[in-house]
Amino acid sequence: MLFNWGKKKLKPEEVARMFVHATLDSIEDAWPDVLGMLRETPHLERVPEIEDAEVGPFLLVVMAGNLDFIPHFFDAGTDQVLVEAILSELAIQLDLPTPQLAPKISQMRDAMVKLNKPSNKTLSAMSRGLYIGYDLNGCQEEYFRSLSVPNPRFLMQMEEILQHFLWDWSSFNEQYRVQAQSLHSAVV
Repeated sequence: MLFNWGKKKLKPEEVARMFVHATLDSIEDAWPDVLGMLRETPHLERVPEIEDAEVGPFLLVVMAGNLDFIPHFFDAGTDQVLVEAILSELAIQLDLPTPQLAPKISQMRDAMVKLNKPSNKTLSAMSRGLYIGYDLNGCQEEYFRSLSVPNPRFLMQMEEILQHFLWDWSSFNEQYRVQAQSLHSAVV
């Protein structure tokens, strides 16, 4: 317990607000550059037809990757409370019902993990998520297109970009402590 002295205590809802706002801001600021990279990558044979406002798959990939990291940095129970708070805050910010948003993020995560097997590296899964989310298989050279797998050089390029969208939970935990209280213990 000595290590918790001096750390600011935050409720899961406060952490969720911090995380969601910072993540949405970074996505909004960087989307034009990310879109430019997707359109100009030398690792695709054809320029993908992605609209300027088509940020949804990118947002899902970033959120799925970040939520996948949370259990590595928080105790069981705290991690789930934090994920639920983040999904609730994100739903508010996107003006979507949580029951509609959560399955979309979960489906993206499942697709990313499935395509990423046998690796369990989150960044690799996220780069594959962009490949899936923007249906980039048809834009690749024939060899990779026929195998229905992303070009490894494309994946490496996307990993370099996506690493900047992962929340630094280690640094966060050095400064803050999450006061997680399950709904059950709050009622009892």
